[in-house]
Amino acid sequence: MSQTHRLLAIVAAVLGGAAFLSSFSRSADPSELASEIEAESDHMSALDLATRIMHEDKNLRIFDLRSQAEFEQFHIPTAQPMAIEAITKSVLPRDADIVLYSEGGTHAAQAWVLMRMRGYRRVFVLREGIYEWQSRVMEPRLAIDATAAEKAEFEKASELSRFFGGNPEMGVPRSQVPSGYWTTQQSETPQTHTAPFRRRGC
Repeated sequence: MSQTHRLLAIVAAVLGGAAFLSSFSRSADPSELASEIEAESDHMSALDLATRIMHEDKNLRIFDLRSQAEFEQFHIPTAQPMAIEAITKSVLPRDADIVLYSEGGTHAAQAWVLMRMRGYRRVFVLREGIYEWQSRVMEPRLAIDATAAEKAEFEKASELSRFFGGNPEMGVPRSQVPSGYWTTQQSETPQTHTAPFRRRGC
């Protein structure tokens, strides 16, 4: 099952199983949510998020949906911890750009649906969660046989990585470059990231 189909299933489950949503401001109906998911306009990349944090975007609100212990071990700079149960009660500026992330995509996708059903329009999911931040911002790696496009992206990622205290590395074997939707080797399931999460950038 593709990530898009998984997210569509989450939308259906949340809308079908949560009667309390009827009290929300339904500015987005299910078909509108499904269209946004299909078009992937509900996502923000780690590099785009890092750029906005670096530029001190005042309109940005970032929420970490993992456990408190995971948050304290490592989190994205300026992020705030939030349990998914708190999504139904949080009060945020209606024009804020809200970015949600978790270990993977499921909790963030569920929270995205809840926020959209509450009438928040500019809500995004960090597509592969903390793994993408660690892989693309904190520890970007350039393969020894990198293409011109990969070199250009690595140059941008390296600048961001150094800003956040990361560790960009060049000339590594292709097998050591983390894969995900952003690589030419499309993978629905990210490789296991064995390096421990560091406190850099928190």
